[in-house]
Amino acid sequence: MINLSLFKYIESMVLPLADDKYNESVIKIWNEKDHKVLSTISLHIDDSALVYIVGAKASKEAWDTLKRMQVL
Repeated sequence: MINLSLFKYIESMVLPLADDKYNESVIKIWNEKDHKVLSTISLHIDDSALVYIVGAKASKEAWDTLKRMQVL
């Protein structure tokens, strides 16, 4: 994730508030990149570990789960 400059997505789930159009677009971009990270995690782990993150809604959730299960 570091080489893709996406590590911040697995470190934090903090999003800007959606109180105006600017923030809505920022949130949309955040969600798109977070989905990219989640997909990247899924593609780079062993198939046996996928069962732990299949229901994850965010990359941080998947990352934390894999760390807790000592898969990483």
